Amino acid sequence: MENKFNSIHTEREMLNHIKTIKYLVIYPDKTRHFFKSLRKIAKDICVDSSTISKKMAETNNDSCICTARGSGFIFWIKKIC
Repeated sequence: MENKFNSIHTEREMLNHIKTIKYLVIYPDKTRHFFKSLRKIAKDICVDSSTISKKMAETNNDSCICTARGSGFIFWIKKIC
């Protein structure tokens, strides 16, 4: 039987996958999403990556709360790696 999902089958595969995850984002609907880059976050939540980076630097703890301009949705972003 062929596996049609890109699943993790070994501990090494899991560790390699974890290393690619850099950011956790909590959405307004309380869902959690993981991202590899600020640019991918910016594209998904409509907040410029430079704004996210600047806010993270201001807090000195690698997390921030950002509000999307058009929608007003609020997101919490945490650098985890």
